[in-house]
Amino acid sequence: MSNSDYSEEFEDKPLPLNLYDENDDERDLWIKPRLESLANGTLTPNQLAIDVDTRITEDTNRKHDELMKRPDPCHLTEEEEEDEMHIVPRPRYHISPLFSAIVRLCTAFPACHPGQTRIVEFLLALQSLPRHEIYAGLPPEDPSEPYLTVPLWRFEEEEGHWQMFPTYFQEEMKVWLAPYRLRNLNVAMARLTALKLCNCARLSALLYILPSNNEYPDLEKRPIDGPNKLGNNLIAAAQWILPQEEGQFVYQECKKFESDPEWRKIWCMAHWREWKRQFAFVAGDERFAVRYREVAERAYRQMLVYEEEDTKGQ
Repeated sequence: MSNSDYSEEFEDKPLPLNLYDENDDERDLWIKPRLESLANGTLTPNQLAIDVDTRITEDTNRKHDELMKRPDPCHLTEEEEEDEMHIVPRPRYHISPLFSAIVRLCTAFPACHPGQTRIVEFLLALQSLPRHEIYAGLPPEDPSEPYLTVPLWRFEEEEGHWQMFPTYFQEEMKVWLAPYRLRNLNVAMARLTALKLCNCARLSALLYILPSNNEYPDLEKRPIDGPNKLGNNLIAAAQWILPQEEGQFVYQECKKFESDPEWRKIWCMAHWREWKRQFAFVAGDERFAVRYREVAERAYRQMLVYEEEDTKGQ
């Protein structure tokens, strides 16, 4: 994270991509330049989807074929176990750096930026490819048992947790994010959740503006940084409300439960009403900077619109 992350020039501009790390290996260095080309528009979402699918499929098939030629394909030597990545077909070896790099990119782009839209379109392009399964791991010792496979690219399965996609967003959030990056990440998470590509509901900044949450500051004890912290979290939370598709998704999900639902979910009308109260509170409290109050006002009014439209439709 650089000091530039805090510059107001990035209010509506992309932040530095920060895509590369000193520990990048061959898998990272294959996918990251291609994702960079996707973000800047020199590679289309469909082109990259085909490239990624082809690379993973060919690599796992090659390793599987070579493995099955061995006298004992079910076991590796101790030396081979240390180099398993180059011997055993494991789709996660490719999927993990792909998801990790995608999440890192998501912190860079503000709402409605073409770079973010291309990332979403790339995931949709992957999802729309012909469904097929690829080998994963060593073959079973019992030949009557089926070889384990991974189906590509079924983002909508496992309640939006396909190949543990949301955990990569969770890992990115373990390091404290500058306000613009937190906002941008919530923009992406809200879009992907509404599209049922990746269920990031439990990571939403909407949780941070619930008074019961540990992230909610005591404004009396923290009169200066308290409003700033709540204001920044509120701007991130508003990304789940302001866009029409995402906001309608949140409202319709909340309508399914009146009070606190099971722990894995956050959507319920009790939370919806509390979020509305928090947006109204910040909008009318002069302790908060104008930029926070303006976003809060917009989010509050947008919530009223969803409710009014729902009432008219009944």
